[in-house]
Amino acid sequence: METLNQIGQLLSTYGIMAVIVIIFLWEYIANRKKNIENQETIKSTLEVVKESTSTISSCLVEMQQTNSNTAKSLELLQKQMESTDKKVDILLERGK
Repeated sequence: METLNQIGQLLSTYGIMAVIVIIFLWEYIANRKKNIENQETIKSTLEVVKESTSTISSCLVEMQQTNSNTAKSLELLQKQMESTDKKVDILLERGK
């Protein structure tokens, strides 16, 4: 009720235009504070995204190295199997 009385006094003293200007300024200041808070939130979120991107990049490099090592291991295994097959073939021919 006290707030309504104050608004009524302002209207009677300064007129509607002054009250509209005050309300506009009040709303402008409130929105500006919210915008600053939102900008801070966005900045912190971007920092987290940047750190995550860096971590993901490191993981991808490690995965690439692991895949390369796996490919080399499979290649060596294939060569060993081929060598073993040749030896078995030779032993089978000797046994005939």
